[in-house]
Amino acid sequence: MSLRFHSLTRRKAVRFAAAAFLVFAILALAVWTVAPYCVEDPMVRLRRITPAHAYLDRNGLPVFYETTHDYEWRFPVELKDIAPEAVSIMLSAEDYAFYEHGGVDYRAILRALWQDVRNLKIISGASTITMQLAGFALPDHRPSLVRKFRQAAMARRLEQLYTKDEILTEYLNRIPCGGKVYGIEAAARFYFGLHASQLNRAEAALLCGIPQKPNRYNPNLHPEAAKKRQKIVLDLLVHHGLLTPDEARTVYESEPLRYRDFSQPADFEFKSAPDETIHAVRRARAEKRREGWSPAQGEPVLCSVDADFQRDVQAVLKRRRDTLPGVHDAAAVVLDNASGEALVFLGTLDFNEPGTGQYNAANAVRSAGSTLKPFLYAEAVEGGIITADTRVLDAPLRYGDYAPGNFDGAFRGTVKASYALAHSLNTPAVRLAAALGEPRMIELAEKLHILASRRPGSGFGLSMALGSAGHTLLSLTNAYRALAMDGKLRPVFFRHVPERPLPGGERVFSAGTAQTVLRMLTSLPLAGFEGTAAWKTGTSNNLRDAWCFACTETLTVGVWFGNKDGSASDALVGGTSAAPAAGEILSLAASKYGLTEWKSAWPREDALETAEVCAKTGLSASPDCEKKESAVKPAGIPLVLCGSCGDAASGENAFRILSPMPATYAAEKDEGVKLDLAPDDGAYWFADGVYLGENPAPQIFAPGMHRVEAVRAADSAADAVEFTVVRKK
Repeated sequence: MSLRFHSLTRRKAVRFAAAAFLVFAILALAVWTVAPYCVEDPMVRLRRITPAHAYLDRNGLPVFYETTHDYEWRFPVELKDIAPEAVSIMLSAEDYAFYEHGGVDYRAILRALWQDVRNLKIISGASTITMQLAGFALPDHRPSLVRKFRQAAMARRLEQLYTKDEILTEYLNRIPCGGKVYGIEAAARFYFGLHASQLNRAEAALLCGIPQKPNRYNPNLHPEAAKKRQKIVLDLLVHHGLLTPDEARTVYESEPLRYRDFSQPADFEFKSAPDETIHAVRRARAEKRREGWSPAQGEPVLCSVDADFQRDVQAVLKRRRDTLPGVHDAAAVVLDNASGEALVFLGTLDFNEPGTGQYNAANAVRSAGSTLKPFLYAEAVEGGIITADTRVLDAPLRYGDYAPGNFDGAFRGTVKASYALAHSLNTPAVRLAAALGEPRMIELAEKLHILASRRPGSGFGLSMALGSAGHTLLSLTNAYRALAMDGKLRPVFFRHVPERPLPGGERVFSAGTAQTVLRMLTSLPLAGFEGTAAWKTGTSNNLRDAWCFACTETLTVGVWFGNKDGSASDALVGGTSAAPAAGEILSLAASKYGLTEWKSAWPREDALETAEVCAKTGLSASPDCEKKESAVKPAGIPLVLCGSCGDAASGENAFRILSPMPATYAAEKDEGVKLDLAPDDGAYWFADGVYLGENPAPQIFAPGMHRVEAVRAADSAADAVEFTVVRKK
């Protein structure tokens, strides 16, 4: 009975153990089945580890690379952009059955267990490529059974959510390859200076061996160890039948490893050091972020700048700078008129210069000198006050303590507005500013987005017409672009978008006004440029800044020369320093982009019309005007009626030159005839465009045609006479 009892007890124990094992197996299977649904998608965490950010110029050339937050160099590529041999070798070395399992290779697990038990130590693991990818998402890298189970569950989750090619692509883009280099593309570029698509079999085998022990097999630091690991990888290819022993031997012994020169930084390491393009890169990045872009997306940012063209522009400015004593820096902006994209945004000549090298002069607030005059004239044209042929006065004037003069110290009397603007005469511009009033000038500057500050004491007043309020190179260049775009101000972009739709923009001037001012600015040729360009220079007070802006149908250029510390130099004159540089830049652009149409008729005349004007004033002719002529003016804008002829010219308040008379004078001697200038207290006198002062002494006029003009200081009333001096027979 005792034997039967013990036999029964053993059977019950066996059945209990079997039942317990079955329950455990069922529970384990249930847990294993449910586990993938109880873990997070590893890709969510992986995609927080952003790749290195690539910034390319408009032609696709890299201009800057930015590492991830933890300074990893990683450049994601598509599977099709990796050499097929490299993909096959990686699969053979890491997971030959990758396309057969569901994230966990059970046969590999059994094989690894058998090897470990037989050798009484861990010989090999059984991690698949999917498990390794999941492991990259785990913060704790210390091996444990719990971590391994979680890693396996996450691998199965990956297999449920993503295709095999997607998993393999992510893996190849994230494998550690030594130091801060991650992914096969970064490894190919760091070790060989190649793209992953260009790897040969020897290079692919060497790189595919590195992830096992990235720092030990780093070919930069341990080339012999890397070479031994390459041999093991090639043996695996032979084992799996992908290579014959002879082929493997040929790859190992004969195929080259095209190492780059490790004494020099890799291309992305070199480009991670900021240079002169960084100012454009930063603005492009800000634009991209405003559009919802995140660096985690890994998408390169295509900047608007043309890196090669910007280097050419930089060379032009450096050559010009080297000819200017006491001048150390320059900046330039080149805008594509149609798209608004900045082809050049150069804020410094030497980014690495200690101290002020990184200072962005293209965005610095400086005194702009006479470069604001075209907009002042445009506002006067828009209001019907002047046209290109209207006579304006260049004579001494004083408003309180403010008494501006011309750069050359001379005055020219009554001249056409086009002449006054093209030759940058100051007193006509200030008189226009007084006629428009300060509030209207401020409103104009705000519409053009060129006003840097509205703080009290910022230099506002009539001197604002001569650039005293402070402006930036970028904003002024875009304002000139508005003239070339028929009076519409549109934004500037620093990201290149092919076939970018033209934004509507804000109309600042009518098309006719813009064309009128452009015609005025094209009356003189721009040195260094054979085509037609509208251009204007500026020189700040005390010779601290020299400017030139030039626009064509296609591009607008802005150039600044000066010193970042504000020191002055006699060489800082816009016409002799900045203007030639602007002309050379336009010539470079014409050569680079093949824009031969710049030599065609421009500006356009479709927004203009002819009108009858007074020949004396250039204003709309009244019935009292004795001489009339045709002039071009903006279509649809009425011109102010002439009020200087008729009763206004003959009344008791009329202003007349009494001597000399419009006659012919005979000179007693070859040197000429001496004529009195009829006195009139407070009048400024000019003879043949030369300022003579107030109430000058009698003047000697040589044989020939002469023009004498007088301007009454009190109200700017003017009169002029023309006469002839001949030799007495």
